[in-house]
Amino acid sequence: MRKSSIQSAIPEAISGRSLRLAFAGLIAASALLMLPRAESATALCATGTRCSTSQNIPTNAHSLTGALVPTRNPRLSDQEYLSFSGVGAIVCTVQGKQQMSTAFLVGAFDIGVTVAHTFERDGRWAQPENCVYTSTDSLGQIRERIPVSYIKAQWKSEDGAFGQPAKDFAVIRLGEPSKFAQRTMPLGKFTGAAANVLMIGFNSSLDSDTVKRKTRGMVYERVVNGVAISSMAGFTHDMDSHDIASGAPVIDESTGVIIGVHTQWLQSAANATARNTMITMNDWLERTLRVEMMIAKTAHISPDER
Repeated sequence: MRKSSIQSAIPEAISGRSLRLAFAGLIAASALLMLPRAESATALCATGTRCSTSQNIPTNAHSLTGALVPTRNPRLSDQEYLSFSGVGAIVCTVQGKQQMSTAFLVGAFDIGVTVAHTFERDGRWAQPENCVYTSTDSLGQIRERIPVSYIKAQWKSEDGAFGQPAKDFAVIRLGEPSKFAQRTMPLGKFTGAAANVLMIGFNSSLDSDTVKRKTRGMVYERVVNGVAISSMAGFTHDMDSHDIASGAPVIDESTGVIIGVHTQWLQSAANATARNTMITMNDWLERTLRVEMMIAKTAHISPDER
């Protein structure tokens, strides 16, 4: 049976409430934004569901006293493929050019999170009909190609957000639920403390490499001239992202919860070096996911229950 982990950083203060009450309306959802950040997968799970947490993920949890050494990107085991079957790829054609990113399913099997820059090229935005969500198995064989129904990108929908690394988020609705994914991914907010993390994703070109890979390392606060700049440019991570495209989920190994999304931040043109960056769930992403989850939930409620 597939496990749908429906969550979008529901704080610990409401961990005992049912999902129906948590998603009763946008007013209630807005109120939740003021509560403390969730720090464990237990606080994020919906009543009657189980998350794909560290208990399900066959990776070793490490304390910060035993920090991980960044490793090259090995292939996933068969069991890991099951745990991370909710991680796929988005491929779009924008102005005749193919652009691709990793994506992951959150809350429902037709709701995905990825990076906004996948859908933009030289000021032009991809049309949903020119984008497809792709799943592959442990052998790299493509199992699904699902059309994208619509795209919500923070860079496009929020005034002044375009080009800001920390706002490089997009939420996609698939034309139909993924049948290959066995569980969705638990998504929470990051406390900001340095953490051992795992990243799962695809190569930036599915034409040459369709195998899902993993990499490990650490994520930590970025400081410039003594000032933390994570709110503008995201957090720094030291994972090897050479073979992993932006949009990949960054997972806290101690909890199994996604705490951010991998992207790359370019310095000024004079020193255009790409830096490994983890951006974390902001108010826009949380609100957007809540709305999409309510839509998904309502679509599966019979008229007698409404």
